[in-house]
Amino acid sequence: MLFRQINDEKLAQYAYLIGCQETGEALLVDPERDIDRYLALAEAEGVEIVAVTETHIHADFLSGAREMA
Repeated sequence: MLFRQINDEKLAQYAYLIGCQETGEALLVDPERDIDRYLALAEAEGVEIVAVTETHIHADFLSGAREMA
């Protein structure tokens, strides 16, 4: 099981990469608009992001879910 918390100190926001090294698949939770860091982390961990979800939506946060799609 892979579980990585990704922190953005400037926004005080967290995203999560949850995956399985055996299947090579991962879920990205609450990504920021700039998705490059998540793609790089997934590659470094040897997984492919196959799904994205948002746990909450608020007006001052630009989600990266659309970019990931």
